[in-house]
Amino acid sequence: MKKRYTLSSKVYWRSLGLVSLLTVLVAVGVQPTTRAQAQSSDELASAESAAVPIAPTRKLKVGKAVLRTWAEITAAESTPPPLAPTEAPFRSTLGDAAYAAAKAAANSAPRSIKPSALDPLGPPIFKGISFEGVNQSETPPFFRPPDTHGTIGTSHFVEVTNTHLDIYSRDGVRVVGTSLAAFFGYSATAIFDPRAVYDPIWNRWIIVSDSFAVSPTEQNFLLAISKTADPTGPYFVYILNVTFTSSDFFDFPQLGFDQDAVIITANIFNGTSFKGADLFAVAKARLYNGLGFSVPLFTGLCGTLAPPIVLDQNASAFLVCAPPSGSTITKLTMTNASNPGNVTLAASTITVPAYGVPPDAPQPTVGACNSTTNRLDTSDARFVNASTQIGSSLFQVHTVALGSFAAPKFYEFNTTTNTVIQSGFFFAGSSSFDWNASIAASAAKNVFVTWTSDTPSTSTPPQVRFSGRLAADPAGAIGAGFSLSTSALVCYDPSTDNVERWGDYSAVTIDPLNSTRAWGVNEKVRTGTTWSTRIGNMGY
Repeated sequence: MKKRYTLSSKVYWRSLGLVSLLTVLVAVGVQPTTRAQAQSSDELASAESAAVPIAPTRKLKVGKAVLRTWAEITAAESTPPPLAPTEAPFRSTLGDAAYAAAKAAANSAPRSIKPSALDPLGPPIFKGISFEGVNQSETPPFFRPPDTHGTIGTSHFVEVTNTHLDIYSRDGVRVVGTSLAAFFGYSATAIFDPRAVYDPIWNRWIIVSDSFAVSPTEQNFLLAISKTADPTGPYFVYILNVTFTSSDFFDFPQLGFDQDAVIITANIFNGTSFKGADLFAVAKARLYNGLGFSVPLFTGLCGTLAPPIVLDQNASAFLVCAPPSGSTITKLTMTNASNPGNVTLAASTITVPAYGVPPDAPQPTVGACNSTTNRLDTSDARFVNASTQIGSSLFQVHTVALGSFAAPKFYEFNTTTNTVIQSGFFFAGSSSFDWNASIAASAAKNVFVTWTSDTPSTSTPPQVRFSGRLAADPAGAIGAGFSLSTSALVCYDPSTDNVERWGDYSAVTIDPLNSTRAWGVNEKVRTGTTWSTRIGNMGY
């Protein structure tokens, strides 16, 4: 029997015993900043007093996990995964009509000129590992987009895509390939929006995914934690019913962690109406031992709320969200996330240069492709992946409009003063369209990014690109980097839509064996109707 858990309105707190950390944590060094950040005590007090407390609205009470072995997973492979829609719908917090209007306006913007790509002092270079990840033909029921995500650990790279889990050795040999349905032991509905992270503090793999609704009162969120540092070993699996109000839909879950807790967020829709984001955090001491938990649930928060990957022992984790357009970022400060009886949440804002929804990316003219009828979706300026948190610095990236182009813009936020330490665009070239970016930073504040880029004017199809910056590079500078892999020169046109769905996110993660290197995974085109993925590494 699979266990499903839902909300309890009963006030129930369970005291959590603290587990001693035997792992030696990496100390985060203080780096010289590239911009003056000295603030008076009055300014600091003002930034702190601007925070608005937020109270939880519900309690999430969950029983023990089910320990799932690979023998059980392999046996479940004989059962076909549940059917899925051909295309996973994209749900913008703007609503369908407003999103369509914003995209139409961005797509019709007068042609502009952008500067040449920057060349920072110490760009990362290819480090010799590059291999094909899973492709659409290997992932029944074969729907799109892939929502490519993954992470590097000490022994393996784990890739997750819509409906599939693939595990590779560090030299690129696939050692496991299985459906997410078999992995989670869940066959009620199709699984989508997967994420995977590796926790180098506790040496555990965390894999989550969403599923389509079973009924108006049941939609399940799937959460798995490896029992050991080996991703091919057994997993603790939780199946949570996350329908808190009838017909609500739990969408675009995101995954992060601090020293002691795993942090999960998601957008909540009713039909096409956005109701706000949900947030909850669970102590690692419970999840990593398959124990039940009872935690507060925060609801009605800002849309597409990105949790952090916290690299130090800060008692507070900082979450951020970017509306589709504007000049402010909302920051939420979550303190004591692992202690359900003492967790707090407070909201404040960070002012940023004004930005807007990016135009969609035209494809190179090949076959039936042209710039108006065969574009690729570049999303809605949301933060698509977890931030990196180091001391008072928080690194994030999103794709926005740069004139008539789509381009990623990265930030380093000061979480103490609620200011921008640095920000800047990056892209492949002066006529490229660039989107679907992810960012990670090391404890030394060296930055790595991956993104998708194409250049119709030079007949360059979508590429998987890598780049980054050293902490000492000029503020705001990330260069053009390099192409890890280029798609086939075909028109990606798997449906009758004028704008084809592209992966809603990618991933880049710091190598736990060498913090001067990072591994990334991103999407590319395999044929005119199918996607594929590419995995590789870079470093300084």
